[in-house]
Amino acid sequence: MGKKRKIKKPKLTKPTEPPIYKTKIKVIGIGGGGSLIVSEIAPAIKRAGFVVANTDLRALQTATKAAKHFQFGQKLTQGLGTGMKPELGEQAAESEKEKIKELLKGQDFCILVSCLGGGTGSGASPIFAKILKNLRIPTLGIFTLPFEFEKEKRAQIARDSLEKLRFNLNALVIIPNQKIFQLIDKNTPLKEAFSAINKTLVESLEGLITFIYSPGLINVDFADLKTILAGRGRLAYLNTAETKSPNQIEELAKRVLSNPLSPYSVQGAREILYNIDGGLNLNLEQVEQIGKTISNSINPQARVAFGITQNKKDYYPPSALPAKGRAPRIKITLLANGCKWKEWDAIHPPPEGPKRKFGRVAGGLESRLRQAPREIKKPEEVKIKVRQNALKE
Repeated sequence: MGKKRKIKKPKLTKPTEPPIYKTKIKVIGIGGGGSLIVSEIAPAIKRAGFVVANTDLRALQTATKAAKHFQFGQKLTQGLGTGMKPELGEQAAESEKEKIKELLKGQDFCILVSCLGGGTGSGASPIFAKILKNLRIPTLGIFTLPFEFEKEKRAQIARDSLEKLRFNLNALVIIPNQKIFQLIDKNTPLKEAFSAINKTLVESLEGLITFIYSPGLINVDFADLKTILAGRGRLAYLNTAETKSPNQIEELAKRVLSNPLSPYSVQGAREILYNIDGGLNLNLEQVEQIGKTISNSINPQARVAFGITQNKKDYYPPSALPAKGRAPRIKITLLANGCKWKEWDAIHPPPEGPKRKFGRVAGGLESRLRQAPREIKKPEEVKIKVRQNALKE
């Protein structure tokens, strides 16, 4: 009799899940100041792409290698800076619009960082912002304003740049350098003062980028971020606070709501997005306490989204004390949009009458728009559909 053949059982293949899409985020520092900030941020954050953009070749050579170096306007500036001439910075960026477009294409979200008041940052940033708008890439701008001792000329350059920037960006975070004196002594060397501002920005941007990428118990994803940043030219607030004491939860929530570098608060904001990053020791009572503190400090009509991420490494058994030098860490990162600031309204009054070309407005101008009388035409006189402003869309 012949040997029985063994019938091979078919191999069962596990169904393959589609790969998780990774949001492409790029942070671009424009000009000398913006490049310095990004040079401090880039080594600390691994998940986003970084670019330092400048006309000054020598300044680029000293920038971090963790960011891509992008020189522009070489024919106009011969590889030098723009000498506090924003019009030259604007021309330099305009002359290389196609290269800038290729640099930014394919991104899901961009963050522009610049110190306004000089030539390259103030002149080129609006061109970068306009290109991003045309590419339909959601963009957050983070800008510092000159110290008071830098006098009116630099302040005016910064104001003019903000006027060009606001309608091409979804939201703007504004940080006056003068605010640093609320954190440090006035006798602190200038380099250390700038470094303190940069450190705050590093922590906030790291918190924002981390919670976009990190899966959590309750997820805050890129869709939530896009919802928060919908619209054009509104003031945004960004801050991160951290504690290792489980008894300071309410104080932690208050600290994230009170950024000493911000000239405006979150009270009038229309959208709030925050993430609680803690270990497995994080409990429901702590989450509730954070939520209540934030809710009691914001506009009752604001839309709020929150997430929770838990790092398994940050866990200690209830019966055991934390290891020496370590403790459970809880960090809150908060982004608010549509904030109000009287100085912003004064600098950027709403456009008047038929000269207005933009359908979207800054969040700080809403109260004025509501009060502005409108001429109501009879139905038969209206021949075309008039686009409403962003508040009614």
